[in-house]
Amino acid sequence: MVSNAESQRPQRYAENVKFPPLRFSAVSAMKTTTSSICTGTRIFQKVKHTSMMQVPLKFRSLLSMLVLAVFGAAGCREPFEPKGTYQERLVLYSILSNRSDSQYVRVYTSYNPSGHNPLENIVDTDIQNARVTIATDSASFALTSAVIPRDDRSRYPTNIGAYVAHPFPIQFGKTYTLTVTSADGNASASVTTPGPGLVEANNAYVLKNPEKYTDDISAKVRLSSVTQGYILRLYVEFDVKLGSGVVHVRTEVPVAARPGGVAGFEYDYPMLVRRITDRFLVYEIVYFSLDAYKSLLQDLKTKYGEISLTNGTFILTQVESNLYKYFNIANGFQDDFSIRTDLPDYSNVVGGFGVFGAMRDDSVAFDLR
Repeated sequence: MVSNAESQRPQRYAENVKFPPLRFSAVSAMKTTTSSICTGTRIFQKVKHTSMMQVPLKFRSLLSMLVLAVFGAAGCREPFEPKGTYQERLVLYSILSNRSDSQYVRVYTSYNPSGHNPLENIVDTDIQNARVTIATDSASFALTSAVIPRDDRSRYPTNIGAYVAHPFPIQFGKTYTLTVTSADGNASASVTTPGPGLVEANNAYVLKNPEKYTDDISAKVRLSSVTQGYILRLYVEFDVKLGSGVVHVRTEVPVAARPGGVAGFEYDYPMLVRRITDRFLVYEIVYFSLDAYKSLLQDLKTKYGEISLTNGTFILTQVESNLYKYFNIANGFQDDFSIRTDLPDYSNVVGGFGVFGAMRDDSVAFDLR
């Protein structure tokens, strides 16, 4: 079902890219000197015409290129090693957030696996004797060494070594500098935290009585100037009777649903998206499918019986540019039709590798009784 609101919502369009038509022939290839392989051996060179005038032009051109290619390939006898020269570097990882008044920093070294698979390494290389500080323009805070329980021990059997600052509430719109000094090297990075975001529910009343409406659920968000990506999530809370008592339950609302799965529907949930870069745009609008919400309520009633809605909450998560770039590269290219097989890295750490990023959560609640 396509609602009226859905038909009126603004759409994002990618910039049109036009490619010139591909023209290639034996004649044009014959006249072109192109790139080389195998330490500078030219494969395609100009072909000079001599006494072969009786041979058709295309045949002579193709034959010449074939001969040159064979000689060029014969010169490829140098051994190939995909692993380059290794240099051990510091690796830093820290995400500043208002989800807690404790901030964590991981400090460890890179490693050189014996083979070509980095996952074969099962020894963590964390550094526990470093000096770690986080500073603003007016104050500096020294972090202390800590050990954090590791939930997944399928690869590393030990706990996680880290550095912690507590209590350390984040000031938003501030620039923080992380500095690490150790016997294994020195490294630093800076990040500016996102400022306050704003969420306004456009039609929260639809959540209470969805059968009376046809419009999708929507909200508008206003983002900080340093924000590059964001996620808007929607939760509903309700009471259910279990035996002689009442249990309070919270669940996330999907943005879309499609047929499939055990319950009859498969749900899609919000993902990190890049902000629209239109400088004249004050708000961005996010939609949640009404049909998906109705399907969710039906599944909840099948599971719990009668439910009594109590309240809902929109949660806006803003992510600055360093964390946004790192997340996108770490989670792969967002293009189902890409044929790229390389795995690029992103780092904003000077003197090492890793990421020093920041995120912020803002929320707005509303009553559904």
